[in-house]
Amino acid sequence: MMKRKFLGTICCLVISTFLCIPGAEAASPGAFAQHYDAAQNYLMQNQYSSAIVEFRKALRINFLDNSARIGIINSYLARATYYANQEKNYEKAANDFRSALFYLRIFPNKDQTIQNSAGMITSAAENLNQCLKVISFDTTSGARYKKAEELRAAANFSAAAFEFSKAAENEKLSGNANEQIADILKVLGNEPRSADYYKTALEIKPTDGNLRMKYARTLDKLGRYDEAVAQYNEALANAKGDMEILYALERIYLKKLAVTPSDAELNANIGAIKQAQGDFETALSYYGKAEKLNPSNVTTRLNVGTLFQQRKEYQKAIQSYDSVLTLYPNNTQALLYKAQVFKEMGDNKTALELYKKILSIDPNNAGAKAEIGDVMKNTLSPAEYIAFLEKNGSANEIYDYAYKLHQENKTDDAIEAYKAAIEKDSAKADAYVNLAICYAAKNDYNNAVSVLNTAKTKFPANNLVLKTLQSVQNDSTNSKLAAASQSYENKNYQQAIQQYLAITPATEDSTLGIAAAYQAMGDYNSAIEYYKKAEQLNPNNADTPYYIGYLYSEQQNWALAESYLKKAVEKNPQSEAKQLLAYVIQNGSLSILNEGIDLYEKSNYQNALAKFNEVLRKEATNAYAYYYRGLIYDEQKQTKLAISDYQNVLKYSNELPIANYMLAVDYDTLNNYKEAFKYYQQFISSYTTDDEYLKYAKSRIEELKPFVSGS
Repeated sequence: MMKRKFLGTICCLVISTFLCIPGAEAASPGAFAQHYDAAQNYLMQNQYSSAIVEFRKALRINFLDNSARIGIINSYLARATYYANQEKNYEKAANDFRSALFYLRIFPNKDQTIQNSAGMITSAAENLNQCLKVISFDTTSGARYKKAEELRAAANFSAAAFEFSKAAENEKLSGNANEQIADILKVLGNEPRSADYYKTALEIKPTDGNLRMKYARTLDKLGRYDEAVAQYNEALANAKGDMEILYALERIYLKKLAVTPSDAELNANIGAIKQAQGDFETALSYYGKAEKLNPSNVTTRLNVGTLFQQRKEYQKAIQSYDSVLTLYPNNTQALLYKAQVFKEMGDNKTALELYKKILSIDPNNAGAKAEIGDVMKNTLSPAEYIAFLEKNGSANEIYDYAYKLHQENKTDDAIEAYKAAIEKDSAKADAYVNLAICYAAKNDYNNAVSVLNTAKTKFPANNLVLKTLQSVQNDSTNSKLAAASQSYENKNYQQAIQQYLAITPATEDSTLGIAAAYQAMGDYNSAIEYYKKAEQLNPNNADTPYYIGYLYSEQQNWALAESYLKKAVEKNPQSEAKQLLAYVIQNGSLSILNEGIDLYEKSNYQNALAKFNEVLRKEATNAYAYYYRGLIYDEQKQTKLAISDYQNVLKYSNELPIANYMLAVDYDTLNNYKEAFKYYQQFISSYTTDDEYLKYAKSRIEELKPFVSGS
């Protein structure tokens, strides 16, 4: 109920305003009258949409007609009231209020007034605001601009233009918004108001070439030729040789020339246009007419000179310029064009004298100052030209010259130029970067890094400086690595070590290089030390522990060799370390085995047993470890354990037939004569040495036969 009461207020306000609008003025005859009368009939029958279409058509024919404008305003207001009260469609109502306000405020010029329009605008604006509140419309400038774009895309031009006008209240959006309004007014046939808005937009965006051309075309279409010419010329200055602009100017000047054919300036202007179009013969014809009409016109003679210059008819160009200089010796434009001719002819000396003369007349002559540098650049040595720029040029000019030398691979000259640029302006980070790159190109990495460290201090957040510093440091390191590697290849190991040590901070490659050099010199302890340092720098390199393991194996330090080789195999199961590891384990076990045997022979059974156990943990098939451990178990009267170990001896090796004897004796001790008899027999069949063991075994077999046969 609250919403209905609120919208009723909107309706009443709109109807009140609508009823206050005076009747339409008399319609003009013809097509305008046809559309106007149809619109009025539709409006009287409350067919608002059809009325709007017809009033819009009438306004396209005569945008100045106030009666049609009042009619379309009435139609929009009436339809807005219907949408709000009957359909409750506040979005559509808002769009119609926007359109009504467009035709009230934006469409007419200052001379078009409607009775009570001020009150009408106020009422429509209030009603629009009420609708926008109901639909929770975002009234920020950005949102209004976006809404305007949506309305324009939907061809609701009048409502779009109103929203663009609201967005234009924002300074950042003003230029684009006014341009959009101008476009819409043009679409709706109101060229004069379109020109007004293009002008406003251009004042905000003076460098927008496309906008300037829109304004120029509109002025041209309106017949405001002098204004159009001014805009076309401005556009032409920023778009050399644009044919559309040239044809537009030509058309305007030809129209004027038809009225005043004896106008020398018009003939000269058309000549200039034809010259720009490349139609030199026609251009000369117009220049000729202009010169006959006004022989003292300097501009025409200068243009003729530039035409010959374009055609590379240099002597004719010089004659034209000299014809001006004869009358006006200090004409800087003629002197400048003449200097350019000599420069194009390759006579830099004459060109240089002319440029100097211009600057003596006009020290601030931009053209001469810009071009004298090019001439001097081609005539002076790099050192001389750099000195010239240090006195007369800017930091940017010196930098540009340095960059040119750099591109031409004139590295030494580029270095001096970059230094001069930095001296002139120390805030140019690119100059430091390029100077460092030049030093690096000469393998002078110390200076390169020094320059970049200075730049890093001045520009700590500059990514280019930081990345280049990192790159140069990497290149420096790679260069030093290459030199050290060459010394290594030449077997100059001590020099290689010194070169690798000079690389700071130390890298994995430099540390590995030192280790390899010490290894080549046979200094394994130093080599191992640096291999371990390299491993700390890169723990993921599987080769480094392999190198360490290899060197420990060479020193017969089997335990450490095994430890590092296992590490290498863990990191790379396909590593060559795998084969070496087997060899190391075998030799390590043999070493421990020998230690155990030595302890056994000294009757140090406890420590000997620990050694044999250690061997068997490494090599579970080591028959000798089982054999000696079995002997210890026998000494300790642990016969069953001894039997188990002797059986393992026979299981893993046929090199110790004595194990059969030891088994036979142990089984004999346990009164297991059958097993004892078996192992005595196996012993005498495999043991060939005629000693006391063999004699005892044979005699014992005879003694055990009754026991075995009896079983």
